[in-house]
Amino acid sequence: MRSLFLLAFFCLVGWSTSQRCPARYIRFTPQHTYCLSPNPTCQVKRKGVSEQDKQLILRLHNQFRSKVAMGNEDRSIGGALPQAADMMEMVWDDELAAVAQKWTENCEWGHDCGECKAVENFAVGQNLAIQNWSPCYGPGCQEPSNEPDWTWAITALYDEVVDYRVNWLDSFTKHPGPKTGHFTQLVWSKSWRIGCGYSYYKQAGGFHLYYACNYGPGGNVEGEPVYKTGLPCSSCPSNTQCSPSSRFAKGFPGLCRMEDASKAPVYPERNRRLLFLCDFTSPESNCAAEITGSLNWEKVFSVGGNYNSIILNGGRSTTVTFKNPITPHQGAFCLIVNFRKGPLDASRSDESSFKANFKMDYAVAPPMELNPRSTTFKQFNIDLGWGIKTTLGFTFSVPGGAAQHVLDIRKVVAFDGTCDLINEPIIF
Repeated sequence: MRSLFLLAFFCLVGWSTSQRCPARYIRFTPQHTYCLSPNPTCQVKRKGVSEQDKQLILRLHNQFRSKVAMGNEDRSIGGALPQAADMMEMVWDDELAAVAQKWTENCEWGHDCGECKAVENFAVGQNLAIQNWSPCYGPGCQEPSNEPDWTWAITALYDEVVDYRVNWLDSFTKHPGPKTGHFTQLVWSKSWRIGCGYSYYKQAGGFHLYYACNYGPGGNVEGEPVYKTGLPCSSCPSNTQCSPSSRFAKGFPGLCRMEDASKAPVYPERNRRLLFLCDFTSPESNCAAEITGSLNWEKVFSVGGNYNSIILNGGRSTTVTFKNPITPHQGAFCLIVNFRKGPLDASRSDESSFKANFKMDYAVAPPMELNPRSTTFKQFNIDLGWGIKTTLGFTFSVPGGAAQHVLDIRKVVAFDGTCDLINEPIIF
C-alpha cells in the first residue's frame, strides 16, 4: 500500500555528525546536515538526481512560476492570482543540492533545522515530499520501482494553490487549515536558486521514495510579500532580462532571467527617502570608509549578495567609519543594518561585541550595541531621533582569550524619517 506526504514547518535532529565536517558548515552548527553520518536504521538502495531530472525539476518550477507571473492561475480562493512583476527564473545550485541530498539519505521524515541546512550565500528554504510503501511479505511480495517521480512531487507542492487565498499575497504568515507553504516557497519571487536530492530506501520493512528541494534565498519570510504584483518583468533586478516568450528559445514568459548566474540579483533602491547606501553590490553603493584596528576585511562575492567579512582572534578589534555622512532632512532617520556574526565554531558561545558609532559636529550620541548572534543574515531597523548630519561607523571586537569570531555585513542603508515611513510618499 502506498501513502503520499508533503511536509512543512518541522525540524528534526539527525544522526550524529561526521568527524570531518567543512569549516564553512561548523560555523552554523556542529549538527549540519552535510556532515551527518549514515543513519543505521535504514538501507539506502538508490540515491542522487540525474542530469535529466535536474532539467525536469527546473522546467517544472519555472513553468509553474511563469503560470503565476503571467496571471494564468485561477484556482486560488478569492479569484485568479494577479500577475507578478518580479518573479525570478530559477537555476540549479550544486551546494543546495548536496545538502538536500544528504538530508534524504538520513531517512528522517521532516525538515532539518534552519542552521542544519544553512549555506554561506543566503538563508535556505525547503520543500519535502515522500512516497511510502508499506511492508509486504510472502512469495508474491515485490519491491516497488525505485524510479523517482519528480513530476508528481513538484506538482503536488504547487497544487496547494487551491487552498491559497489571494489576499494573503502581500504579507506572508502561517495560516491554520490546509498547508500552503510548499506552494508559496515554490513561487516565492526572490528565490532563484534550487538544488534537490532524492533517496529510495528501506526502513522497518517498508520502502520510501524521499524528495527534498532546498531554495535560496529562502522564501516564506514572515511579513514579506510572496511576490510583487504588477506587469510581468516590470520590477526585475537591473542585471536580468525578461525570459524569452518563444519556446524555441527555451524561455519562460514573465520570469526575470539572470544575465550572469554567478552574480547576485541587483535590486536598485528607488526610494526618494534614501540618504545612504552601502551594499557592496549595486552601482550606486558608497562604501568608502576608514579602518582602524584590524585591517583584514575581505569583500566576499556571493550569489546571495556581496558582503564584507572579517575574522578576529581574541583580544582584537576593528572599527569602520564611513566617509560619506548621513544628512537627514527631517527630525529623525531610519538606519537599517543587515549582518550576521558569531563564533567560527557554533558549539561555542558568542562573546563578540558589535556597536554602531555616531559622530556629529554639535551633539553626542553613545554607541549602540547590535549584539544578536545569527547564523543567517538578519535585518535590523533602528529609529534614530535626531536630524543632524551624522558620520556612521561600526566597531567589532572579541575579548582576550576568546576563540575566533566572524562578522559579515551585507547592507547598511539610511532613510529620511522613521522606519515606518520608508514606503510613504514624500510631501513637500
